[in-house]
Amino acid sequence: SLFPPLPPLQEQELLVASLEDSPKPPPERVTLTLPVLNAARSVLVVAAGASKAPVIQRILEGQEEPPLPAALVRPRSGRLRWLLDEAAASELTIPRGKHS
Repeated sequence: SLFPPLPPLQEQELLVASLEDSPKPPPERVTLTLPVLNAARSVLVVAAGASKAPVIQRILEGQEEPPLPAALVRPRSGRLRWLLDEAAASELTIPRGKHS
């Protein structure tokens, strides 16, 4: 649950952070931080449904500044894989299976 511009997104030392005022329910959450996600050997992002398509396109093909939180997940020495159903991938212009 890494929401901009809330503090857990900027966390550089803690592996886990808490949030008491999430913009989406539930308001109280515990989340992994970018340092632990980017140190992982393997990260799998799963998204399903047409409602996810616009944001998936923004994350994987966009050049937004600042980037969306999921675009900041880039394991230093591990693998990042996206598992999308056809609806979630429907707005992508890159060939399936070709995005790094």
